[in-house]
Amino acid sequence: MSTLRDRIEERALSAYTATTMARMPSRQEGGQWVMTVEAVTDVAAHVRRITFSAAEFRSYVTNGADEYFGLLIPRDGRLVMPDPHEANLRRAVHRMPEDDRPELRWYTLRAVRPEQGEVDVDVVLHGDAGPGSAWATRVAIGEQVGFRQHTALHLPPATGHQLLIADETGAPALAAILESLDNPAAATVLVEVPDLGYLSPLPDGIEAIVVQRGDRQPGEAALERLTGLDLPALSYAWICGEHTLATGVRRHLVKERDVNRRSVMFSSFWTLGEART
Repeated sequence: MSTLRDRIEERALSAYTATTMARMPSRQEGGQWVMTVEAVTDVAAHVRRITFSAAEFRSYVTNGADEYFGLLIPRDGRLVMPDPHEANLRRAVHRMPEDDRPELRWYTLRAVRPEQGEVDVDVVLHGDAGPGSAWATRVAIGEQVGFRQHTALHLPPATGHQLLIADETGAPALAAILESLDNPAAATVLVEVPDLGYLSPLPDGIEAIVVQRGDRQPGEAALERLTGLDLPALSYAWICGEHTLATGVRRHLVKERDVNRRSVMFSSFWTLGEART
């Protein structure tokens, strides 16, 4: 249930996003449950696909192709779940006793198979640099973790050309979006990755521009390539990845290409040098 503070924060956020970016799909309340690791597959050198199962997934309906969720990782193998009635998951986790408090990280549902009660999640591996990567690097079949339902970001108009840009962390969401499109050809797709070993597989037949970051700062390679593109008139843009990439590309579209800011969805999945919970 939402507290008064939660409702005030939600209204403030809605008022802010309504004037600064494109609309998002809406969800009233998210469920929470335990899920079990069923399979682990390396789909790229630094991308691991983890298949989870839970009875709740048999009736699961997403509210968008790029729906993301809160992954609750147990400490010392002991999973204690936060209050399921607390609307703000970060706050619910923070309120737990430190010895019980799970690690919280956010991931996209790469695929949902209700008939099997399963979902796939692609995790970018970067060693022990963060709790999510550290857990995924050592994950074993049969382990149990927590799931908290959240929402999606991608909500384009029915017609018109889309621009879809992501880095390695946004590539799984991008792939799911591309699979959902009736006409993927009506989208320009740009992905920035450190190298090809960090690229979550995109659907077959998709023409994507892939740029390798190398030693440059996040967003530099993508913005350089975007600046040189001759794009059709855009009805919608979706930009997800590192903070500088997301904000820099959004600024370029609004300031340099006169794209309406309410037609641009952008989200910072991570910030260089900072941990995100």
